Amino acid sequence: MERYNLSAEHIVKLLYRKKINRVTITDTGNFFNSPIFTKVFGNNSSNNNYKISWEEINRTEIRLKANFPKVLRRYYHECGDLDINSCFSSILNLDEIGFSHTWKRETLEDDGISNDEIEKALKQTDNFLIFWTENQGVWNAGIKKEDLALENPPVYMTTNDDLYSWEKVTDDIDTFIILQVLDNLQSSGFYFLTFDSEEIDFLLLDKKISKDELLKNPFEIKERNLKFPTYSIYDYEGDKIYIFQVKDNKFEKCLLIKPSVKKDETSYADEILLKIAGILSVNDREILKKLELTLEDFNSYLRNDINFRYFDDEINALSDKRKIKLKKIELKIVAMILLLSENGYICYLDWKCELEDFRMISDVMKKVGIDDNFCNIEDLNLDEDDDIEIWSGEFNKVFSKKNILIGNIDTSSDSYSIFPVNKANLEKLRELGNKIGMKIDFLNYSQEDKTMWQEMYERNKEKFRCKIDLESYFNEKKIGIMEVDTLDIGEVNLPTGEILTCDPLVELGEAKTYIQKTPVGKFPVKICVVPSEDYGDRYACVKVEFNKNKPVVYELAVTGNEEEMDKAKEDEYYGFGVDAGMGCVTDKKSQDEYVKYWKKLEEEERADNPYDDIFEELLEESFKKSPKYQRDCGDWANFIIPNSDLNIPVFASGWGDGYYPCYFGYGEKGELCGFYIHFIDIEKEFSDDE
Repeated sequence: MERYNLSAEHIVKLLYRKKINRVTITDTGNFFNSPIFTKVFGNNSSNNNYKISWEEINRTEIRLKANFPKVLRRYYHECGDLDINSCFSSILNLDEIGFSHTWKRETLEDDGISNDEIEKALKQTDNFLIFWTENQGVWNAGIKKEDLALENPPVYMTTNDDLYSWEKVTDDIDTFIILQVLDNLQSSGFYFLTFDSEEIDFLLLDKKISKDELLKNPFEIKERNLKFPTYSIYDYEGDKIYIFQVKDNKFEKCLLIKPSVKKDETSYADEILLKIAGILSVNDREILKKLELTLEDFNSYLRNDINFRYFDDEINALSDKRKIKLKKIELKIVAMILLLSENGYICYLDWKCELEDFRMISDVMKKVGIDDNFCNIEDLNLDEDDDIEIWSGEFNKVFSKKNILIGNIDTSSDSYSIFPVNKANLEKLRELGNKIGMKIDFLNYSQEDKTMWQEMYERNKEKFRCKIDLESYFNEKKIGIMEVDTLDIGEVNLPTGEILTCDPLVELGEAKTYIQKTPVGKFPVKICVVPSEDYGDRYACVKVEFNKNKPVVYELAVTGNEEEMDKAKEDEYYGFGVDAGMGCVTDKKSQDEYVKYWKKLEEEERADNPYDDIFEELLEESFKKSPKYQRDCGDWANFIIPNSDLNIPVFASGWGDGYYPCYFGYGEKGELCGFYIHFIDIEKEFSDDE
């Protein structure tokens, strides 16, 4: 639901609606008589107690021998006890409220002034019912006694530190209270964000807020030509109230206010992303405000932004809360990258970009204040036939001496998000990114960083060794309580000895090779299967066999990009992610040829996704030829890249999606015996206890 120009009472009630439920069927207007009013305001019946009763208000009116204006009377009852009224300036308690003449008479009497002189002095000024005061008594605000019969009369404020000089400040009580709420926000617990005049057009367009509707019946101060239109969006998920300040019909300022309610499960990532954006944009306030607005209403952003619209349905279709959470964070990261890219703080480049595209990093350097005379990309000897990683490596090799390097935000896609950064800020970005599973690092390590990583790995390599004898999966008939069997699925061609694993349906084009090398040649690929009627036939481990020797040690396969090994525990590991239920093993050359093949399919407009266009038919054929331990849709296949002798064996991944380690098995003489992809700890995960 949404509404323009709410009263002060309705605004404050919206701010507190998750804590109280002070809505009754006697409320005027359709706003609170909506059929979904219970859903909107919650069923907080236990919190409905009014601190200021109608009886107390009646007794106060009898004491003062005057009736409150209707708007003030209702506000005291409905909202007068709420702390937004007393964070800085304060609404007076009922026992404190009084007329200015009464207050002044008491002061003059204390000073020994005669009654005649007092009466003479009081006739020189109007009499005001004082109901609001600055917290140190610098000013008081009130309503003229003769205006008390009006429903929503003007409010006056003392201009000197006395009760003689008064000046009208607003044309009605609602406007006055709204102004006090705005002043009190700084000391309140509410979320708020200020937009300046140049940002308001963006806000109005982005949120589809109508200027015409805003200016139809705004609260205003005519003498100052000021208007205070309001706009609110309120639903059960989260409320937002926008209060605008308009002068001479020009929008000068806007405050977005949001209640302090239960946050989205991914909201912890928002603060981290804002800090990251602050470092990358050199604390560009306009960028940070736009990002904050995007993050605080992210569901709306997903629905309305053309780049993300289809993701909203995708998220809603997910049943796994963990996946929803991870997906949302992933999309928030991309939203931040797009915003920074659009504003020149990041180069968002395709993996097959041209050298001319890469050189745009110069514009980013200028944007963040790096002078051409200090670091000039034209000084580098870059080859057009190389790629973005090699260009970045050359950049880092030369300019790291000046403490400027190229960093990258890894979005697990075929795009790079590169930016210039010094080492201190990169370390901050790494730490922040790690908190939300966001990988930020050098796009290509300098030699110094490779050395540092190698030292870290050597310190920790023993900690990550596999404690299970993986070879037993292939030469025993039973592991723990489960019988096991072996599938032979052909060979894998390793022409360079640079081996890699990944989910072939997700990141076959981007996966990194392991730093450990293999022999060159073609080698058998075997799968350890756990046949099970209860769980289905599960692939527990995949092995590339280099010889028949028995490994005595299993070293974790690493890419050189692993972080914080010193902090990892004994039972933790690094591995590759599976997001589509499949794994594969192949060579770097095969990966490169696959990328070229996929590019050709794209050029021929035959590329949609790898499963539909390559692997689906291949897997079904595999089942028809070798149905043992396969479902009818196929669970393994050996893809040969057309017009080559290069291949990519693919197979189902253990329990499906997850994160899986790989190991190199070495024999007694240090020779490499096999390469193992470990999907399932059979003895542990199939035990009676588990």
